Amino acid sequence: MADRALVLGSGGFAGGAWQAGVLAGLAGAGVDLAGADVVIGTSAGAVVGAGLVAGRLPEELAETESGPDGPAFAPHVTPGLALRFLWAQFGGPRTPRAVARRLGRMALAARTVPEAETVAAVAGLLPVRDWPDGRLHVTAVDADTGELGVFRSGGGADLPRAVTASCTLAGLWPPVALGGRRWIDGGVWSAANAHLARGHDRVVVLAPLTRAFGPGATAGRQADRLRVSGARVALVTPEAAVRRALVRNPLDPARRAACARAGRAQAAACARAVAEVWQEG
Repeated sequence: MADRALVLGSGGFAGGAWQAGVLAGLAGAGVDLAGADVVIGTSAGAVVGAGLVAGRLPEELAETESGPDGPAFAPHVTPGLALRFLWAQFGGPRTPRAVARRLGRMALAARTVPEAETVAAVAGLLPVRDWPDGRLHVTAVDADTGELGVFRSGGGADLPRAVTASCTLAGLWPPVALGGRRWIDGGVWSAANAHLARGHDRVVVLAPLTRAFGPGATAGRQADRLRVSGARVALVTPEAAVRRALVRNPLDPARRAACARAGRAQAAACARAVAEVWQEG
């Protein structure tokens, strides 16, 4: 089997539910992405990816992501925080690293809940506390330098802390300390970070959000670059109803069930295209 990478992008609670629905729908259609050689997870995608690599069936993931027991926390973006986000985006050079650095400064200065609280909440979403194997790669951004980092098994990073770092929205949750550095949401750099799949023969990207908060490359552009490098790529993005929900508020847990159902339904329409990339023969 050719070397295959699954990329699970950022998208908040609603986006994670959509991804889980797509995974379940594809598995039901005979396209099981759980056999990926590498799973690259960003923010919500890191939570879904950890569950998948740990052995949860796609159907179980969809039930978990859309069930009545929602996340232990549901952050609220205030008008003041929205203004600070705008400053971070437009208040200086418009490069991915510069915007990430401004967001990092904002995160470091914000008064939020204790770090241990968010780590415990995210740990409650994971089926395991230790890295399941070396296939899972989790992205986060250094709050001080704006650099993108990748955590994986054997690197010394605790799994719940790594996934929490990948999910940490600047100004809403505190940066997470790992390896002597402080980290925030991997989606700050890129909504999908699909460029990290370069070198793999077959790549499937599930991108609830196609564009990052800052000027980073879109999921579509990253997919095109992977194709130019010789990879076969299937990029799956939400249909209109889910896109509207994500634009309104991807952090609203109440949208999870509808987004999971929409993802499952969408999988039926894209299963053939994904199979042509993922399966040999």
